[in-house]
Amino acid sequence: MLFGFSAAEAVGQHIFLIIPEDRRAEEEAVLATLRRGERIDHFETVRRARDGRLVPVSLTISPVRDGDGRIVGASKVARDITDRLRNEEVRARLAAIVESSDDAIVSKTLDGIITSWNRGAERMFGYAASEAIGQRISLIIPEDRVAEEDDVLARLRRGERVDHFETVRVAKDGRRLSISLTVSPLRDSRGNIIGVSKVARDVTEEKHAKEALKQLTEVLEKRVQERTAELLKANDALRGEIAERNRLEEERLHLLKRLVLAEEDERRRIARELHDQLGQHLTALRLTLETLRTQSIEGSELRTQVETLQQLAVHLDEDVAFRVWEMRPTVLEEVGLGAALASYVRRWSDRFRIPVRLHASNSTDGRLPPDLETTLYRLAQEALTNVAKHARASAVDVVLELGSENVSLIIEDHGVGFNPSGTAGDGLGLVGMRERALLVGAEFQIESTRGRGTTVLVRAPVVAAGRKSA
Repeated sequence: MLFGFSAAEAVGQHIFLIIPEDRRAEEEAVLATLRRGERIDHFETVRRARDGRLVPVSLTISPVRDGDGRIVGASKVARDITDRLRNEEVRARLAAIVESSDDAIVSKTLDGIITSWNRGAERMFGYAASEAIGQRISLIIPEDRVAEEDDVLARLRRGERVDHFETVRVAKDGRRLSISLTVSPLRDSRGNIIGVSKVARDVTEEKHAKEALKQLTEVLEKRVQERTAELLKANDALRGEIAERNRLEEERLHLLKRLVLAEEDERRRIARELHDQLGQHLTALRLTLETLRTQSIEGSELRTQVETLQQLAVHLDEDVAFRVWEMRPTVLEEVGLGAALASYVRRWSDRFRIPVRLHASNSTDGRLPPDLETTLYRLAQEALTNVAKHARASAVDVVLELGSENVSLIIEDHGVGFNPSGTAGDGLGLVGMRERALLVGAEFQIESTRGRGTTVLVRAPVVAAGRKSA
């Protein structure tokens, strides 16, 4: 059965039937030993079965003698040792693993006597195997952990396994080591618990690292909280500063609006005084000059001087009338922005001899809120005043366009231009124009290039509810 050959197949065959070729010299040596009358016990070798398998066997070989005591043959008892060799190989492999492990692997009896101690245990606890084996396990257990060990033993006697149990052990030099233990019961062939196996891993550095990480996390958390508090405080201060700036800006705009309203009132007052008082004086002067002219001799020097004074009085009267109309455009109050601009640019063009083209959409015939109409009219006045003073323009285009949400005013001249980013624009009243536009929520832009003219753009939102028919 061991080799697979029946007796009928094997009897009468040479023994080489079951001996591999590389083992035949070994057979010759065995025979030589037998011829000397010696017996061979437990000789381990390999034989080949019928199916070609190599079978490890343990041989006991004895000489066979005849009645005269002569050796006439050999008797072999073969036992299959495949399982034993396999078990020994497994044990050897496990022993190698245990011996080479970085973890401390220790076994002990249920009474606490150490029975094995690998190199990992030597490195971890500082005791050589010869120093530890035979000693009680309390060799490495602190006094304050003895009760803990009794509890573990009680659990093992119940057949339980203890995994990743963290505790403290003492090395030979007195150092206390934080370790993670896995404790398992050792059983005999009948399943009885006869001892304990412990695998210990040093987690001292790991615990130190965790503790350091915990402390670092706490420090970082504290810093984050402090920084967050600082940021919240800074944000509160910033919000307070922004609120204060907004308050001051609102106050500034309120004062600016009051100033603009006061300026408009002052313009109306001055216009009335110019019209009423200076106008009366100019009328009286013109009447007096006319009387002097009629009383003077025609062709005399006096008459010539009187006629010259009459011409100056006419120009002065026209100039005063223009200034009065400029300061108090009654047409703006009566018929609205579109008509007022048309009238203004026509008289401005006649006065300064600069051609002006007005482009106004039909939708501008409706009325806008009074403060918006006044602001756009004054901005157009200021822009055209700048053209007359500085631009040396050959022509001017004025565009007024009313959309569904915005009204746009554009004044574009074909003059000398300037550099808007420099200081040249300071004298053109641009800051005042921007602030006046800001009062009605308007966007104010100016574009200019030296030699290519200047464009002023004002775009203001229109509140539909604020419109009214003319």
